[in-house]
Amino acid sequence: MARSWTRLHEYLGHPPGPLTYDMVVEAVQRKLGESDDLDWKEMVPEEAKVKGEWNEFAKDVAAMANTRGGLLVYGVSDAVELVGVDLDQIDDKKLGQWLRVHLQPVVTGVSYLKLPATDGSGIDVFVVDVPASETAPHFLYGWQQKDKDKTTFNAPFRHRDDTAYMPEHQVAAAYRARFARERAAEAALDEHVQHTTDLISGENDNPAAWLVVVARPTRPLPRTIPAPTRAEVKYVIAQSVKRAERALSRAVPLRRLLGPQLLPDLLDNNPGRGLRRWVETNMLVPARATSRRGVLVELHHDGSVVTAVDLSYKAPHDGMPGSSVLPVSCPALINAVFESVALAHEYRLALRGDNPIDLRAVLTMLPEADKTVRLAPVVVELGRLAIAEGGRRPKKVQPADGELAPFIDDEALVAAATELAEGLLHQFGMNILGD
Repeated sequence: MARSWTRLHEYLGHPPGPLTYDMVVEAVQRKLGESDDLDWKEMVPEEAKVKGEWNEFAKDVAAMANTRGGLLVYGVSDAVELVGVDLDQIDDKKLGQWLRVHLQPVVTGVSYLKLPATDGSGIDVFVVDVPASETAPHFLYGWQQKDKDKTTFNAPFRHRDDTAYMPEHQVAAAYRARFARERAAEAALDEHVQHTTDLISGENDNPAAWLVVVARPTRPLPRTIPAPTRAEVKYVIAQSVKRAERALSRAVPLRRLLGPQLLPDLLDNNPGRGLRRWVETNMLVPARATSRRGVLVELHHDGSVVTAVDLSYKAPHDGMPGSSVLPVSCPALINAVFESVALAHEYRLALRGDNPIDLRAVLTMLPEADKTVRLAPVVVELGRLAIAEGGRRPKKVQPADGELAPFIDDEALVAAATELAEGLLHQFGMNILGD
């Protein structure tokens, strides 16, 4: 699927949503000129006649990715007239192969849209949607006759309505920008984790192991996206419960061994307004406090999602010589991770977002425990919760990171949630199935 907010959406005044054939026709009728994020193409991409020769399609994709992303629209002439292309000549798999062969690093997240004419004219168009790359600069490798038969390795970029090649200082700036984005993303994730742990620590009377999961879009949402309403937030949480249930059924065949889900405890509540966020919890508001497992959910207006869950709730304890033990429910951990990932995905859909999402899961002891305390994994044995005899008991668990790609299906969601959960469980000598 393509992005829901493009140059055409902005120029035509359309809200975020799928790119359509009629939008292309409207842009052509208005004579929308080329820019750094829009390139009209009359002919469909062609394969180089000689192996290893310069690939124009790869160059155009890299140029868009190295700038701010954009659209390559095939079937529109340089004079901005609709001429159409033969969609049967286009092979998505071959186009992707060209990118993998000719670009380093490869540009990911590229979408291919075949848009048949809706007016019966047969003047079809083909759109390649290239997102702004988080791993720019991308270099194009190939042999080129016009460079006197030289093999070149350049980083193309869009300059207004033309494609140029980065000089050395611009390449260096692109690398600095990439590293700055990575540092900023790390800092934003850490800030969410720290804020949540500070909040929970102030409400926690007894020592407990808490799981905090943060999901944050890699790029800002379009400015036209309004803040979600309370009804929309309740709907997102309800849909997340259903999606998490489907995902867990795929990942864990014996689903019943995981016990109750966590988010359903919040379905009967009305989310409260926070600072540029919606907050749902069963622990911070005295009127909503329950004797159940503590759960906190924050849905930020910028698309970020934070969840926190008490993993020591009613978990069995046992002792170790010379130290104390804090139990960690592995079934609750698995549930929490899958529900958090499902919640992040459903919230992105509600906000019409199309960005990848950075994921971070942190397991921490609150209030902060002394150095003798160890975390003990709790599993289901003979239908009952018990501390795993063969499991590791670490004093500290390292955070687990992952990514949620845009436009995923349930299978991809399972893979992302499994990777995140096992990033924590492996440190206890456990896996997603608990053995």
